[in-house]
Amino acid sequence: MNKRSFFFVVALIIGLIFALGDVSPLFAQESSDEFTLEEITVTAQKRAENLQKVAIAMDVVSAQEIRELGKNDIDEILSTVSNAIIEKAQDGYRITIRGITDNSESRSGQSMAPPAVAINMDGVYSNRKDTASGLFDIERVEILYGPQSTLYSSNSPGGIVNVITAQPKTDRFEVNGSIEAGNYNLLHTEGAVNVPLSDKIAMRASFSTSVRDGYLSTGADDEDTKSVRLRTLLKPNDKFSFTITGEFQKNQGRGFGGGVEVFGDESEKDNPWTGVQTDTNSTNDQNTKKVSGVMYWDTGVGELTLTPSYSTRSGNSTEAQANPMSGETSVKYRKQSANEKGIEARMTSASDFIFKWIVGGTYYRSEDGQREDTQEYLETGTGSWMDRVMTNLNRALFANITYPVTDTFRVTAGYRKSWDTMVSDNEEMRGALPGSGLPPGTLEYADEHMEQSTAGSPDYKLGFEYDLGVNAMVYGDYSTSYRVRGMGGGPGSSASNEPEKLKAYTMGAKNRLFENKLQLNAAAYYYDYRNYQASGNDRNAWLYDLDDDLTADQSNPAEVFRDDGANGTGDGRMIGVDLSTSVVITSHDMLSLSVSYIKSEWTDLNLIYEYPDTIEVVNGEIVPVHEEGANFNGKPMMSTPPWTISLSYDHTFNLPNGGTIRAAINSKYKTEYSLTWRESDYPTNFQESYHMEDVNVVYNHSNGRWSLSSYMKNIFNYAEKRSVMNAGGGKLLSIGSPRTYGAVLSVNF
Repeated sequence: MNKRSFFFVVALIIGLIFALGDVSPLFAQESSDEFTLEEITVTAQKRAENLQKVAIAMDVVSAQEIRELGKNDIDEILSTVSNAIIEKAQDGYRITIRGITDNSESRSGQSMAPPAVAINMDGVYSNRKDTASGLFDIERVEILYGPQSTLYSSNSPGGIVNVITAQPKTDRFEVNGSIEAGNYNLLHTEGAVNVPLSDKIAMRASFSTSVRDGYLSTGADDEDTKSVRLRTLLKPNDKFSFTITGEFQKNQGRGFGGGVEVFGDESEKDNPWTGVQTDTNSTNDQNTKKVSGVMYWDTGVGELTLTPSYSTRSGNSTEAQANPMSGETSVKYRKQSANEKGIEARMTSASDFIFKWIVGGTYYRSEDGQREDTQEYLETGTGSWMDRVMTNLNRALFANITYPVTDTFRVTAGYRKSWDTMVSDNEEMRGALPGSGLPPGTLEYADEHMEQSTAGSPDYKLGFEYDLGVNAMVYGDYSTSYRVRGMGGGPGSSASNEPEKLKAYTMGAKNRLFENKLQLNAAAYYYDYRNYQASGNDRNAWLYDLDDDLTADQSNPAEVFRDDGANGTGDGRMIGVDLSTSVVITSHDMLSLSVSYIKSEWTDLNLIYEYPDTIEVVNGEIVPVHEEGANFNGKPMMSTPPWTISLSYDHTFNLPNGGTIRAAINSKYKTEYSLTWRESDYPTNFQESYHMEDVNVVYNHSNGRWSLSSYMKNIFNYAEKRSVMNAGGGKLLSIGSPRTYGAVLSVNF
């Protein structure tokens, strides 16, 4: 699909919406209030609005869906969002939306770049990618597609995931809780109590515990977390309020655990969840503490909101990783000390102002320090060690204005000016690298300082909204965003320090038809992505120990030659169309369908290897090998399945006692795509076309005080590939969760 085809699709969608915009009165039923779609309120534009009135392509996952299906982390919460792909990597969950993905390196679990899709917890931004587990006491999760730089603290090009948790309430006392049990010895509990101390003060306390055996045969990919949150609301009058929140989480799960044995096609493996076996188990013990606040003040001129936050993370971990080439286990011991602090100040227009406006500023700083020692170093003093501190500093000013030209036509303009700095300070003692002139096995000291920054990089937004009717609108916008590149290139790398930049063109429509029984939303987009990171394209050649007769001992590889100069950047584009619809068929039946199409391609990506000549051993002889450069132009980019289709259906049975039973099934289908664009990763990086199904049945008591839900996810036990990583000259593969089932008992008073 080229630009001409893209604009043809846009025109077709707009024409269809104009044709349907006033069709609902023709099919009005006499009893229009008998059954209709639910109205959903969101805060995507920093004010409470009807989802169908927000000129942004977005999805919402409700608290009910999260609770009934046992969705306890961001991976499961976003599983039904057709545009989203979740990569399970060593530094946590990496979210891809509409092909905008994070291909940066991860070193010893540390992220080398900010996320492509940011996660905001109650308005607080974090650049960490492992903060999306142990989510609890949630009201809803909002997923915004594409750049939102002029509205939010971060300028993440792929989009924003807003996690909104429950706030204290002064008007009622409430207690709720749930207990969930399932296979893999899952036991998950949640609870919350809201206490109004007066009409001006309220407190809310909530907790979550989750214990589960690992999905992998090695026991890895498990869960063992305990979390608690305490909130206090002070609201002396209707114009001022302040909420302070304290949180604590303890994580002792082994986590990632080295991945699984690689495979091309799932049918090759009797059990795809066979972990890479090591003779030592990985361990983890991390504590996270966080304090945040939200101050709201209606000044009369506008509504001022301040959101300060501070968090610390500390702990110890052991990583045991098997070398895919030698089969030996490498054991590393780590100590982590990290902190984040930030504040956002924003002023939004009063509800009765002539137009809507937002102005604000944000400051964020994170520091992630890590000490890593090999087992050999701790035991003999001859192994390697590493000290690394990653520092991120982000500052920005932003503004967004929506002006009503007429009662039905509005225009929007936004601007953001940012200053971002990323610094990596690294000291390590390591084995001598090829080309250093030192004998194999010699240790050498390295002191490395890398810094990348952007000064005043601007982002823009221009858009419009037009109401076709009470329940129909079309919208369009042009917006830009960027992302500071990762730190993985190193000295001498051909990778540019310039940030990745995105220009996004979007046209969409939102509609409620047939007396609010049918919802039809559509969006078409064209993404022009420049300077996209193409890291990890290095090519390796193993050097083997040689006998006196210069024959190779193939069983004893000495070291790997890694060409860091192969990292590079390129330009690409994504063109796509999203369509989602929900229809209330009867008062007992509802059907939802979403279809997404995307075509991606590299428009300019050529990798020139800095060290084109390597050495291999063939039949016992040393052979020089010349590595040609790689041209990816015209080839698809990673994590972009051409078609994604999600279909769900649920039916409600009314019981004689006044209770109900609701049964639902959801099916997701994706066509084939690649997890990486490295040719050397094939076929491990190739994800075939697949489908996955979930089912759940919920009993709701007539008094509304309790419910019992049962579920089964990934019914056919399909192993969905999630990420491919280089490890010691070989590959490691991460896959999704196997078939899981369980039951959730929920109570509410």
